[in-house]
Amino acid sequence: MMFFGRSEFDRYVRFHSWGSARETFSWDDMCEVKIPIPDIRVQQYIVNIYTVYQLRREINEQLKVQIKDLCRILIKGSLEEAARV
Repeated sequence: MMFFGRSEFDRYVRFHSWGSARETFSWDDMCEVKIPIPDIRVQQYIVNIYTVYQLRREINEQLKVQIKDLCRILIKGSLEEAARV
């Protein structure tokens, strides 16, 4: 699925499609697409990288929420302290 989601594949399909107002890329055309299948070790390497990427993205989103909440507390505290001075 990662192969089909690439922008290069989209350009390939658009180039090989036919039609005018609506482009057509039939199932028969799809069956003729040569899909490069790398060695299983390379595939596993790509999967590992993708898995770590997804995990880090999730951690990043969690950190953003924590920082957002923390910033509110810090700003409120600094405003209260400034008001006391």
